[in-house]
Amino acid sequence: MTDTSSAAPPDGPARGEQTLARLQQLLLEADRLDDFLRELVRLTSTSLPTPVYCSITLRAENSAHPYTAAASHQLVDQFDQRQYDEGDGPCLRTLRTGSAHHVDDVDTEDRFGSFPEIAREYGLRSMLALPLAPPRQPVAGVLNMYSSEPHGFDLPVREQAVVFAGHASGALGVALKFAGQLQFSLDLQSAIASRTVIDQALGVVMAREGCSSERAFEILTRASQQRNVKLRDLAADLVEGVSGHPPSVRPLAPRNSPLGGPGGLGETAFGPGGEG
Repeated sequence: MTDTSSAAPPDGPARGEQTLARLQQLLLEADRLDDFLRELVRLTSTSLPTPVYCSITLRAENSAHPYTAAASHQLVDQFDQRQYDEGDGPCLRTLRTGSAHHVDDVDTEDRFGSFPEIAREYGLRSMLALPLAPPRQPVAGVLNMYSSEPHGFDLPVREQAVVFAGHASGALGVALKFAGQLQFSLDLQSAIASRTVIDQALGVVMAREGCSSERAFEILTRASQQRNVKLRDLAADLVEGVSGHPPSVRPLAPRNSPLGGPGGLGETAFGPGGEG
């Protein structure tokens, strides 16, 4: 992926315009979800007028457990995990409530349990956690920013960070929407593949037994239940036994489609397509 974060953005209104353009570029260039998120945290860490570490927290699919999807430095990757283990902190509060949380100085912070003490262990003194909430969608994650200096996120910095998080939320929303469409396509492709293999097996049973397709389906279903084997797997074994080759089904779409394929949005974010 092209490095789009090497040049520092300008000051003033042009900063926001350039940041938005670079976010759009990242989204268009991304082939995998982890690539997009990794570049997003790099862009975040260079888009504010103060040095920051950055990470993105997401929820695991079908689980309430958070995980760090990308981090600009190993230090904050490890720190995030400590925060998850502790069960409290600005990141987790933001993920739960959808509201931003700011720690001005851990030395004077009395919220979040033992979080301030853990932050000091890692040399982190101030934090800002902003929700990543795509339009008309629930909070998808949290954009975490950390500074090794106290008071690292004064009001002007926080205002710029909020604008950036808004742009990032929109880009993430587009990525997730595309991922949802891709997952539907993967599920549909898998269902069609299963149906095709089963139809081939029905033809074999009909020829052997001289029966109707309904009767052939009953025979296959009963055998599937008795052997405790998925119907598609049983059908595939039957077709291979007759032809000497595994059944082949022509794919509906190339596996290297944008943000898809192995490690792409369809698998990394939502898991591989289901099976009929």
